[in-house]
Amino acid sequence: MTRVPALVILEADGWIARQLADLAAESAWLIRPTRTVDSALSLVRERRPCVLFVQVELAEDSTGPLRLIADLSRELPDVPSVAVSDVKLNDADRVQWAAALFDLGARLALFPPLTQPVLEDAASGLMAAAIRRTIGDAPGAKPSAPKPKPRRKPAEPVIDLADEELHE
Repeated sequence: MTRVPALVILEADGWIARQLADLAAESAWLIRPTRTVDSALSLVRERRPCVLFVQVELAEDSTGPLRLIADLSRELPDVPSVAVSDVKLNDADRVQWAAALFDLGARLALFPPLTQPVLEDAASGLMAAAIRRTIGDAPGAKPSAPKPKPRRKPAEPVIDLADEELHE
C-alpha cells in the first residue's frame, strides 16, 4: 500500500483547507479536515507522512488545540504541527504566544496577516521534510553531496578597551 502524504487540518471554518487545496492537488497530497481534537490525533496516527495544521483560538478558553499540539509533540515528534491563529495581536503578545506555542511543540506559529503563499510555503517545506524522514529521498534521486565545512577565519585578536585605558 502506498502511503499518500496528508495535510491534517483542525479548524472550524475550512479556510486553511481552502487555501492549501491547490498545493495539495498539485503535490498529490490528501487534505484531511477535521473539527475535533480526537479526530485530528487519530488521523495523524494513521497517516504518515503528514503535517498537522491547528487553528488555535487564543482569545477563548479552548485548550483542546493547545493540548493537541503538546500531545502530538510528545507522542509523535516526527509529525510537525503548525499553529494558525486568526487573532491580530500586538508585537509583545505575538512574541509571548509564539514562545508558548513553540514550548508546546509547534514547529511554526502563524499570525495575521495570513496569505495563501505563507500557508503554502509552510506546508511545502514541512511536508518535504516529513517525506524525507518517513520514506527517504525519491527513487532515482541523486544522493545529495555533503555540505562543505565552512572555512574558519583566522582568529582576530580581542581588544579589551578597559585594559588599554589602564596602560595610558
